[in-house]
Amino acid sequence: MSVKGKVEVIRQIENGKRKADWCREFCVVNSVIQMMCKSRTKIFSVFEQKGSRIKGYRKPERSDVDEALLKMLQ
Repeated sequence: MSVKGKVEVIRQIENGKRKADWCREFCVVNSVIQMMCKSRTKIFSVFEQKGSRIKGYRKPERSDVDEALLKMLQ
């Protein structure tokens, strides 16, 4: 699910939609929705920084390799 989708789910849960309804709609277990709600501050901050252009927000495992690749490509 994209970051934009996660933001929408969290907002609707805050406005009263039940988590169980989301679980049925997306065919996921309750823990997936719980983790999204638990990580809401991180999800909202990524969404505010990147907007709807971003699909995920994982950090690279080896940031030094990413930086070296960027230098090589420039």
